[in-house]
Amino acid sequence: MIINQELFDIEDQCEAVLEKIRTSNLQISLQKAKQKLAESLPAQRKITMFNEAKVAFEQVADYGTYAPDYQQLRKKLFETKRHMDLDKDIYGYRLAERDFQVQLDLIANRIATAVSENIIVTAGDAFSLSATGLSEACEIHLEKRKEIEF
Repeated sequence: MIINQELFDIEDQCEAVLEKIRTSNLQISLQKAKQKLAESLPAQRKITMFNEAKVAFEQVADYGTYAPDYQQLRKKLFETKRHMDLDKDIYGYRLAERDFQVQLDLIANRIATAVSENIIVTAGDAFSLSATGLSEACEIHLEKRKEIEF
């Protein structure tokens, strides 16, 4: 690797992009949602209940229907997951997290295509790119998402 002024310029530009990301509205929203989730006792109880149900189910999951209480543990897992997912603070955090991830995906895609159109960018979202192999109905393309908000 040749170290020259161009390398230092690229490093400065990367730092500028990182600082914009750190101070972006989406990052601030994500931090607020994370704080609200951490302070929500009902949400924390739901997360704990889900984790306990998950551990209990994982202990018998390998044995399938041969394990005693398999169906009951599976049902309880799904019920606690649904109960957790419907909590407004948990949902708000997940929504903020997803919005932030979409913006990171868009930034990565923009940087990669600025270098070369042949660079394939894997996104943090499983439904982001057509390369996931999902059916057309399930695919969400980066080009269809909103523009970067800095």
